[in-house]
This record gives sequence, C-alpha cells and structure tokens, in this order.
Amino acid sequence: MNAEIYQPGDPVADILFNWSPLVAAALACAFGAVLLHLGFWTYVKAAWLKRSGVECNARVTGKWLKKGYADRRERDRAKPAKYHYLQFERTEGGRIYSAKDVAPIALWEEVEPGDQVAVVHLPGRALMRLSGWPDHIGRNAGVFQMAAGGLITAFSASIMISGALAALGGPEYQEIGSDWIRDQAVVQRVGTPADPYIRLFAPDKIYVHVNIGDTQGGRLMANQRLVLLSPEQFAGARISENDVLKAWVDPAQANNAVLDMELDRSLR
Repeated sequence: MNAEIYQPGDPVADILFNWSPLVAAALACAFGAVLLHLGFWTYVKAAWLKRSGVECNARVTGKWLKKGYADRRERDRAKPAKYHYLQFERTEGGRIYSAKDVAPIALWEEVEPGDQVAVVHLPGRALMRLSGWPDHIGRNAGVFQMAAGGLITAFSASIMISGALAALGGPEYQEIGSDWIRDQAVVQRVGTPADPYIRLFAPDKIYVHVNIGDTQGGRLMANQRLVLLSPEQFAGARISENDVLKAWVDPAQANNAVLDMELDRSLR
C-alpha cells in the first residue's frame, strides 16, 4: 500500500498541498454555479422581452464610459476598449422604472441626459432594455454564460467527486513479488490523514507514517511512507511510535512497498 510522501504535521504543507486544491475547486464550482444562474436569467429575460415586450420611449438620465477589454496584441497601439452606458427611466402607473444598458456607439453619441430613447419593456415590470439591439443578442449572451458556467461547474465538481470517491475507496493492495526485499518499517506517527477528502468523506480512516529501511543518506524523505488503513484493517492492531513493522520493498522500484501491520520483533 503506497501513498504520497510529504512531511506530516506541518500545517503550512497541509494547507498548501492538501487543502488548497479542494478550496480552489470549491470556489471554481461556486463561481460556475453563479455564472450558470446569471446566464439562465439573462436568457429568460431576453426571451420574455422578445415574446411580450412592448416598445415605448424612456428618458435618458445619465451616460458614461466604462473601460473594457482590449486584446493583448492591440494594447500597445490602441486605447483600451470602452463600454458606452446609458441610464434611462420610464413612468407607468405612477411608478418610475429605471435601468441601464450598453448602448450602440452611434446612439450614445447622439443622445444627452433628458433626451428620449426607444426601449422595449415588460408592462408592469422593471425589465427593459434599449430597442437598438437585435433580439438575439441577449439570448446569445445568456447561452454563452450558461455554457461557460456549466463547463466550469462540471470540471470543478468532477475533481471534488473523484477525490471523494478515492477517499471512500479502500487502500490499494499489492502482491509481494518473489524477489522483493524484506526490510523494517519504523513507525513515526499514527493519526489522522492530512488529505482533506479523507477527513471530510472518510473520517474513520487512519494513517501510519513509517520510515522504511536505512534512514541515513539518500534522497530527502525517500524512505518515508504514509499508509492509509481502514478501521477494519486497523482493528486489533496495537501500534505506537517507534514500533517496528514488517515491510517488503520492490528492488526494481524503490517507492513501491508493502507494509504489514504485524510487529517485526526480529529486526528491533
């Protein structure tokens, strides 16, 4: 049974190398879900306006520019892109409805606050937008947002699900080869794994951190192993720090080893 090699008990390592991927995946999943939600409502609102929208005039109450995105290849020879915003309002049934929208450049340059612009609105509701845009633009934007949000959510969720399934699965079992070398495994620590998926989805699992073979020289931490055990495997085992267990090491692959939970008294 093999597991990753790392320094247990180091809170910085635990956060950087164990919890960070999970937190990043969870944040990405939440961002994708928000994008999916926004895209859905963008599409629905555009569809409502196309099906039931009524044209009328609204009064412009403000106009401004907002810096947008310029392609990297054009940044040295072009000013940053800008969005041309108009704020407008209409009155219906004694109520004032206000909205803002990105305006076509020609329209934005033509009108000033106090002028009238044509809008499409839903009667009795605040939803409205400039009628200068084709109907399909809002729906296309919604579809794009939903597609992007769906991909982000699916990808990040798949990472978390695969980690959860791996945590719920049992440790890998290996057959000891006839040429494998028997060695000693000195127990360094018995406790809770640092892997967040195991802590969250399989909190009853236990790890045994051991040093296999000679601890002098060689690659840093090359002889350290972190072996996960299920409660059934650990049942009846009385293992504590500095106990010596049996281990078999694959001579063809130094990182490949099998640990036996039986105390090896002959090698102490």
